[in-house]
Amino acid sequence: MFRKKYKEDFDSITPNDEFINNLAKKLANSSPANRPGIRKQLVAGVVIAAVAVCVLMGGSMISQYLNAPSFTLVAYADDNSKAKVSIDENIQVKLPFGKISRGEEYSYLDETGETVHGCNSGFENGNISVEGKNISSVTYNCEKGELSYHDSVMEKQMEKDGKIKVCEFTAPVTMVTYKEGEANSFERLWNEGYFDNIKKEYFKNKSTNLSDYRVQFAQIGEQMKQGLWDITIYYKFENGYPFEQRGKEVTATYYEERGSRSLEAGWSPWYALDMVSEYKPINFADLPSDTITVTVHFTNGKTATRQLNLSFDRYGNLIAECRDNQ
Repeated sequence: MFRKKYKEDFDSITPNDEFINNLAKKLANSSPANRPGIRKQLVAGVVIAAVAVCVLMGGSMISQYLNAPSFTLVAYADDNSKAKVSIDENIQVKLPFGKISRGEEYSYLDETGETVHGCNSGFENGNISVEGKNISSVTYNCEKGELSYHDSVMEKQMEKDGKIKVCEFTAPVTMVTYKEGEANSFERLWNEGYFDNIKKEYFKNKSTNLSDYRVQFAQIGEQMKQGLWDITIYYKFENGYPFEQRGKEVTATYYEERGSRSLEAGWSPWYALDMVSEYKPINFADLPSDTITVTVHFTNGKTATRQLNLSFDRYGNLIAECRDNQ
């Protein structure tokens, strides 16, 4: 497919007559005057060679253009809607998420007895992503804010393979004493053998030490009426779940079944929210901007990078501008 397209573009290149004539005149004027036969042959040969070089260069440029990796930055609101906004280069655009706001004032006494004043602050969450062909992954890196990425495909596969949850069962609420609380009461009863049937069914060839797991208690619907705890025991991961990333840098993996939504990354401006929470006048447009470097990795091993500048206008809207970083 590519070779055919390359040949078509190569064959479509036509040398410019004026360029060839000018080149021939210059070469003729610079040739020895006393050897006209040789001069004519030399000029013709050099012109042909020059044209060939130009054609080859043109074909090479077309080849590079056809193979040049490209992508488009997009933004989604965090409301499960399909609406999106494309972020074109060198054009400022208001994103469908990211509005920052200030709420009611509050005050409290700190440990020294001094009254501390502040303001509630809010931020509408959303995600940025990329669209393009033959993308394998995307790395996002920010300077001031915090990025987040949730790999739902990996999570579902781990759930299917039984690598997240060990078991789920119910137990009477009466097992909990007021002094101990649910966690301590459960651990005591677990060690005393009250839940040996659970150990026998779900913990074969596994550690039965609760410190190796995460235990969650819940009460919903009929369980509350029946006086039951819903108890779920999860595997514990030292560095958190592998399908969740959070920090200054995250890498999103492309999955065909989710398309560009699999490459979504969230952004939170905690630095700006802290400033909005301070008890003093604020102009949202004066809040520091943040820069996210977006590096797209393609299946052919190539990469392309752009920088996304995020700032707020005076109304608190999040404004984005994309710049090519190649």
